[in-house]
Amino acid sequence: MKEIHETNEENQTLTRVNRYFRGKGMSLEEKLFYAKLIATLDLESGQYTTADQKEHLKMFSASVDKLRKESAGVSTQYGA
Repeated sequence: MKEIHETNEENQTLTRVNRYFRGKGMSLEEKLFYAKLIATLDLESGQYTTADQKEHLKMFSASVDKLRKESAGVSTQYGA
């Protein structure tokens, strides 16, 4: 089966998402969906204190988007 993550940034994002949602009984797609939702809400509501934190949230959000696209492609490809 094709690996979903390819870059170091994506590996770090997956590690953070899996650590945050550990033990919740959720699929990877669900974890990525909720990670994106949380990041988007934080960005829209201004839940950051510095420009660096805002930029980090944007990069995290973009990485989650990429992983979600790859995950959807793998699920479609393998009929999951």
